Amino acid sequence: MQKNILFIRWKSIGDLAFSLPPLRALRSNFPDSRITYLTSPEFAPVVRGFSVADDVLILDRARLKRFWMGGPKELLKVWRNFSTTRYDIVVDYQGFGETALLTWLTRAPERWGLVHRPTRAWAYTRVVRRDESVHQVDAYLQLLAECGLDITHPQNFFALPAESQEAAARLFQQLGLRPDRPTVFVQPFTSSTQKDWPLEKWLALAQRLREMEIQVLFGGGPADGVRLRPAMARHFPVTAGTDLLTSCSLAARCALVIGADTGLMHLANAAGCRVIVMKHLTAKECPYGHPDWVLTPRQARSWVAEIELQTVQEEILRVLGSESAARSGPAWNKDGHGDS
Repeated sequence: MQKNILFIRWKSIGDLAFSLPPLRALRSNFPDSRITYLTSPEFAPVVRGFSVADDVLILDRARLKRFWMGGPKELLKVWRNFSTTRYDIVVDYQGFGETALLTWLTRAPERWGLVHRPTRAWAYTRVVRRDESVHQVDAYLQLLAECGLDITHPQNFFALPAESQEAAARLFQQLGLRPDRPTVFVQPFTSSTQKDWPLEKWLALAQRLREMEIQVLFGGGPADGVRLRPAMARHFPVTAGTDLLTSCSLAARCALVIGADTGLMHLANAAGCRVIVMKHLTAKECPYGHPDWVLTPRQARSWVAEIELQTVQEEILRVLGSESAARSGPAWNKDGHGDS
C-alpha cells in the first residue's frame, strides 16, 4: 500500500549516516511509498545523496529558534508542506521539542518517536525511549521493530552520487596521486580537540608512510585549511574545504580512511570504505557493523592523544596488508616493503 512518509533527522553528519539503515528498512517495508526527509539546510546536499529518499524538506532550525530572525517564515514553509501533503507516517529520530511539535502538527495517523525525554511522548502515537546501551543505528531500528516493521536485514549502504565521484577522480589526479599506489585518507580533526590525535603525530606518521611509498591525503572541513598548513608545507596533498560528498568520494578512492570520530568516517563506512576510527573509549558509536575498526588508547580512561605512533602505524600496515592480500595484490609488511 502506497503511503506518504516523513522522516525527521535534523543533525549531524554522523547521525544522518546512522539514519541510512532505518531509512532503507522503511523503503523495504513500504517499497511503493513516497519518503520525504526533513533536515537542516547545511545537511540537505548529503540527504539528496541518499537515493532511497524521494524528496528533501529543509527547515532552518537556527532561524526557527530566533522568532524575529525568520522563525515565522520557516514555520509557514513547513505548514504549507503539511497542508498540501497528507502524511500517513512520521518517524522522528531527532526527538527535540521542536520536532515533536512538528510531528504533532502533521496530524499523521501514525507518529513514531525515538525520545530522550518522556515528557515529549504526547506528540506521538508510538514512543520508544532511546536505549543508550546500544549502537545508535540499532536504537533507530528498534523503533521500527516496535512499530511492527521487518528489520531483519538492515542495509548500511550509501551510493555516492556520480557527479561527486567524477569530481573526486579529477581532484585525485590534480593532486598528483597515483592510482597504482596505496593511499591513506586522513581526517585528523573533530569539533573537540580532546577527540583529536595531535597533528605532529599525524605528520610524523605521514612521513613514515611516504618513505614506504604509501600516499597520504589529508582531508578536513572549511575551517581546517589553516590548521593543515604544516601538512602542505611538507608537500602532502590537502583537500580541506572540499564539499562532504566529494571528500567522501575521495576517501572511497583510497585503500584506507583513518581519523578521529567524525561524521565523514561513518559516511565513508556506509560508502564501503575500510576505515579506522580513533576514539578514547571503545564506544558503542563505532563504525556500524565493525566494532573491531576502532583504535583506542591502551589505558581505558586515556585520551586519543595518548595512542602511540607505532601502534597506529602497525595497524595501518596490517590493514593494508590484509586488504591487499584479499585483492590478490602485493601485501605490505611491517617494514613497509611490498611482497613480490
